[in-house]
Amino acid sequence: MNLGAMTQIQAAALLSIAPRTMRDWVDAPRNDDGTYPGPALVAYYVAKLCNSGDSEFDDQRQRLAAAQAEKVEHDNAVRRGDLAERAAVERFWTDCIANARAKALAMPSKLSARLVNIGDENIISAAIRAEVYALLAELADYEPHDGEPAGVVSETGERVDPSTRPDRQPVGRSRKKAQQRKQRRTRAMED
Repeated sequence: MNLGAMTQIQAAALLSIAPRTMRDWVDAPRNDDGTYPGPALVAYYVAKLCNSGDSEFDDQRQRLAAAQAEKVEHDNAVRRGDLAERAAVERFWTDCIANARAKALAMPSKLSARLVNIGDENIISAAIRAEVYALLAELADYEPHDGEPAGVVSETGERVDPSTRPDRQPVGRSRKKAQQRKQRRTRAMED
């Protein structure tokens, strides 16, 4: 193989590209007889690779592939339960804190009736401690109520569910269709 005068097929084989690609490169170095000079062709190909606008296209493809892979990983994490929607987490914590607040606010009225006539500090302290531990145990074992609105907590600390559930159904009786009013006849005015 003469490196100074290669045919199109030889030059394509040297660069590991298709012969059609060689034909499409109109600015590639050529000899007067249509053959390709090997060293000049290799330098041209290296410069084309280094200054190619395809690198931006490759970067875009790589970014798209990375974004698609990230989306699949995110979806898998949601299905596994590793991730949760922000609104659901916010609802859970709002409900949990509201229940804890109601329990804590109910403690004085609940304990005052039981401890009013007791003079021993140890008994009073143990009763208060037991109520605090019961509150903390309830917080530790708290389970969210999926798909239903947060209930209201009464002063005694019991959960009271709302009387209606959102079912997107109309409330009240159905309306009758409007009927057209009868028109009155006007009488001719007498002079």
